[in-house]
Amino acid sequence: MKQKTINIKGFEVGGDKTYIIADIGSNHRQELSLAKESIDAAVESGANAIKFQSIQLDSLYLNPNSITRNLVKQLEFPEEWHYILKEYCDKKNIVFFSSPTYLKSVEILEEINVPLYKIASAQIGTFPQIIEKIASLNKPTIFSTGIAAYSEIIRAVDIFKKQGNDNFIILHCNSIYPTPSDKVNLGLINTYQSMFGNPVGFSDHTIGTHIASAAVTLGAKVIEKHFTLNRNLGTPDSNSFACDPDELKLMVTQIREIENAINIKNDRLQIQAEEYDFKSSILYRCVAKRDLKVGENIKSEDFEFLRFYNGLDARDLFYNQNYIVKEFITKGEVITLNKLNIEYGKESFSN
Repeated sequence: MKQKTINIKGFEVGGDKTYIIADIGSNHRQELSLAKESIDAAVESGANAIKFQSIQLDSLYLNPNSITRNLVKQLEFPEEWHYILKEYCDKKNIVFFSSPTYLKSVEILEEINVPLYKIASAQIGTFPQIIEKIASLNKPTIFSTGIAAYSEIIRAVDIFKKQGNDNFIILHCNSIYPTPSDKVNLGLINTYQSMFGNPVGFSDHTIGTHIASAAVTLGAKVIEKHFTLNRNLGTPDSNSFACDPDELKLMVTQIREIENAINIKNDRLQIQAEEYDFKSSILYRCVAKRDLKVGENIKSEDFEFLRFYNGLDARDLFYNQNYIVKEFITKGEVITLNKLNIEYGKESFSN
């Protein structure tokens, strides 16, 4: 079955290339200059998109306790930044989008005309109103699985389909920070693809880049990775499983090389030009083990088979013809066709 593709500003998600998202999240410390510097670094690393989280304490909580207030205040994304950073990303030719967590944030994102949305697993399983609001926009949307139960993912898909929006991407992820390798369950990438028929990706919360790269070999068409300029920023998302600029660049390079390795560009049943040149250099030729007189029918035991740049190919001798000596051949001589006659109509001595 041909996989569905979803177009995001000219990028066909579900095609041969992987859509790579640098998730800056809260790694801006409410400093606009730091947010812009992070965008610059992600662009330099080769990411396709930048993601933030649209979070405002007062739009999310009623009378939060001090612990919640202190944590969420670190995560807050100033609403005016949506406008500023969308324009900045446009100038840098990278996609800006965000995960809305309250209804007004969807309206803000629509005002700046983001090309896609992401619904975090925290909203997939708890906030059908925001799912419906985003579904009605008919834009590409990423569903993160995380803490969303299977039944909740199904309900989110149903909400989208009722709105006539089939432009969703399932993003397998684990809400364990960091995720140990034995909890990742990359096999779910194929499971989700079989279940929904839409592109599937992976939001990576493991340490390093190797698990994300492995996900691409299993069919992940989107890779999202937390991104920070420095793991010592002191923000909740600046941690051991977030890529710094060097690691993000490495991950992008690894993924692009993996794509080259797994995407079929020619009929591999035929050897490639570089392989043919090498094969030609190691062909076995027929070398006389004794003097061969004119008129003799040559036999397999008359030869050694050694690699040489010209002469009678061992394959021709084995498969094709019966040869008679036409000119005297001395011991140690490489046999050439001009010293042989071909006797047709006889069964080969090697058969």
